[in-house]
Formats: sequence, structure tokens, C-alpha cells
Amino acid sequence: MKLLVVKPSSLGDILHTFPAIAELHAALPDAEVSWVANDFLAPIVRLYPRISRVIPFPRKAVSKLDWKKIRPFLHELRQDKYDAVLDFQGLLRSGLMTRLAHTKVRCGFANAREGAPLAYNHAVKLPPELKHAVDKNRFLAREFLRSQGITPAEQTPEPELVLPTEWQTKADTLIQENHLAGGPLLAIGCASRWESKSWAPEFFIEVLQLVRQRCPEVKLWLLGSPDEFGRAQEVCDRAKLEGMVNLASKTDLGTLAALLARSQALFTNDSGPMHIAAALRVPCVANFGSTDPEKTGPYGPKDRHYVVRTRCPQSPCFQRECPLHNRLACSNQASVEEAAQAILERII
Repeated sequence: MKLLVVKPSSLGDILHTFPAIAELHAALPDAEVSWVANDFLAPIVRLYPRISRVIPFPRKAVSKLDWKKIRPFLHELRQDKYDAVLDFQGLLRSGLMTRLAHTKVRCGFANAREGAPLAYNHAVKLPPELKHAVDKNRFLAREFLRSQGITPAEQTPEPELVLPTEWQTKADTLIQENHLAGGPLLAIGCASRWESKSWAPEFFIEVLQLVRQRCPEVKLWLLGSPDEFGRAQEVCDRAKLEGMVNLASKTDLGTLAALLARSQALFTNDSGPMHIAAALRVPCVANFGSTDPEKTGPYGPKDRHYVVRTRCPQSPCFQRECPLHNRLACSNQASVEEAAQAILERII
């Protein structure tokens, strides 16, 4: 069977779709799966070797109506015929892609937004008890299989992701150059795209100082985008922990994934790197305040990850900016001891 998956973004959302594709392959071992993803996120899709082809979606070119780049994408989208197209995004643009692709079966969520369900001839209603994005995606895949007269597998293993050798080599070079070998390796993500999800540097500093006190051999490295370099450097400068390395802005997406795979754990806010680590089966200790871990927390066996919850009464507010206008609201009402102990349990 030839299938097309439409899930252009975001980083975490793409990773949350991998288990659904594992459901498809468990029932259809010979299925050939292509995937539409934003061009800058295509490397993440390639982590999953069972994806036959990635069709890069020129997101910025579409916003600028740059037809020189849009036309090749449309040609690639329509050049093959598919037995079915599954839209896991559920927005206007993904609905249009689903409708434009050559197929007789167009499947998506019945509660998709921006009119996307108008593109489907098989709209799946989600049970209200499903909360996490991964579980919703898996349900869509299983319902699609049933609609085709195919019985889903009773048990589906976690997706097996493979890091390209080039990514691993770059990560190993950074580890050697920054003297990060020789002890448990802890990754730290102290920033996030939403300001409300970026817990205060003070919280990270206190937790990391306690971790180093109880595990002197731990190696510490901070991740982040160029925009997040300053926050990561503030944590480094104020924590005053020997050997702590700020690698924010110094990795591409592939090298970041390989560095996370080399780490024993990740201490982080709710962020894209958290989902990369979880997909690679790296234990996460994740801070949650403005968002709900039942919906977007690190996915995996219950004992693998640990969620540090704020006690702020506004949580989860789902606001990009703190509704209390207090950048310390989440972290001031969370336990430093709790976070440090959860990290130590995963690195020692």
C-alpha cells in the first residue's frame, strides 16, 4: 500500500506522529510511506528510516507567494498516486495538500480546524478520554486501518529511530572539544519559544548546583537556538559550575539530536528538544506550568520521564505570556529538591 502522511510542522508534532506510523507499519509491513514536512524540519522525519520519501514543503515561499518554489512542491505532491492520504495536521494548508494529492481516500480528524475536514472523505471522531497528541495520532492510524478492513496490531513497539553517521560524528567532536566525556552527561534546555514556558534561570541554577553537589562527576551542557543563547549563558555565568558548557546556537538540528542521544538525561522546559529526547528514549525531567503534560508531555513509559509541576493556581493557562505578569510565577512554586532528585535518579 502506498500512503502519504501530511504533517508539515511543528518539531514536536512531527515526533508525536512517529508512533502512528509505527501503527501503520505494524499492520502493513510492506507499506510505502511518504511524508510532507516543512523543508527545515525534513531532517527530523529522516530519523525514522521506514519513511520512504520526504516531500519538503516550502513554508516561507508559500507565505511570500513565491511560485518559483511553490510549483515544484505541487508537482512533487501530485506526481504519484496514493492508496490513501492521512492528514495528521488538521489545518487549512494541510487540508488543501490532502485534497490536491492523487488519492481516493482522504483521512483526518473530524475536529480539525480551519475547514480542513472538508477535504476528507473519512473523518475520524476522537474519544474524549484521549488527551496526549501521540494517542490521538495513533487512534487516527488505527481507525484508518479498520476503515480499510485491516486489523491493527495488538501491540506496537516504539519507533526505532536511526541517527545518520554524520550527525553522530559532529556530536562526538563537540563532546571531545568541550571535555564532556568521562561522566554522566546531562543536557539542559532552559528556554522555550513561549516566554511562559521558559522557567526562571534561578530555578535551573539551584537545581543544577544541587545535582552537581550530589553527583560531582556529572557533565553539563546547555542547548538552544541562537535566540536562546543569552538565557543559556546567564545560567552558565551565574551557576558557576566548573565545566558547564553553553552549546546554544552551536548545533544544527541533526547534531542536537545526536548530542541528546549521547546524554543520560535532559532537564528542560516544555520544548521541541524535549520531544526529540523522548523520541530517542532519553529520560526527560520536564518543567510544566503554562501547558498540560497530559496533552504534550514527554511520551514514553511512565518510569522513564518525570514532570515537575508548578503549584501556580493559574496552571495550565495556555498563555504565551504569564497572565500574572510574573516571570517567576511557575518556578517559584515548584520544588528544587524534587527536580534535582528526579535528575539524579536518571543519571546515576
